[in-house]
Amino acid sequence: MSRWTRQARVLKICWRAAVSAELEYRFNFVSNVALSAFWLVWAAVGASVYFRFTGAVAGWTHAEVLVVIGLFFALNGLRQVLLQPNLERMTEYVRRGTLDFLLTKPFDAQLLVSLRHLNVSNLLDPVLGLALSTVGVVLSGRGVSAAALAAFVLLLACAMLLMYALTVALMALAVVLMGAEELGEVSFAFVELSRFPVDLYRNPAQALLTVVPVAFLTTYPAAALLGRLDAYLLLLAPVVAAGAVLLASLAWRRALRSYAGASA
Repeated sequence: MSRWTRQARVLKICWRAAVSAELEYRFNFVSNVALSAFWLVWAAVGASVYFRFTGAVAGWTHAEVLVVIGLFFALNGLRQVLLQPNLERMTEYVRRGTLDFLLTKPFDAQLLVSLRHLNVSNLLDPVLGLALSTVGVVLSGRGVSAAALAAFVLLLACAMLLMYALTVALMALAVVLMGAEELGEVSFAFVELSRFPVDLYRNPAQALLTVVPVAFLTTYPAAALLGRLDAYLLLLAPVVAAGAVLLASLAWRRALRSYAGASA
């Protein structure tokens, strides 16, 4: 059995245990789905205010903005399901010495601390978000070609990698600072900036959000799905995502080299 196959099996076991534990409280799951659906509808209706007296803002129609909002909810849902529960535990790992114990495991430490836990309560948020994006595409009247769909899937995968890279970087920061509160808020703030197309922001904010790169989270995937993406971004996005993951992994390893343990 290869190393990656063994690690995938261990993560599968951890996720199965997390799902079993969370589903013991099914009312919480149902109520959370209802609350997510409410906020999704509220955001979609709220966005219509910007288009009350105009058909488009910064080149984006209401229907096209709905695609971006839907992608925001989908990506934020993935963040809440897969990344946030692990990020929130990082401070506890460092302060209580749990990280010392995890580092002794015959398993990749980065994967173990960043992907071990799941938050099942928000499991349907990505589905609800993609449903809103689908509604936006239909209302826009734009047909979706196979090429546009393939470009969308590629850019969405890159967006997920960027969120993962941010999580690992924040975990490395927690190790260096020997614990840091509210790291999840930093992660949410980064994703929150992608709620609307970056074109709706004025410069220099628009340029900054393109470089950071918030635009790769929702704006560019939505543009790909709508058939309005510049072709060069299909080559740039994987480079940016891979570079971000590499830099975050290097930061994580550097942080571990300076980590002396909870007893230090």
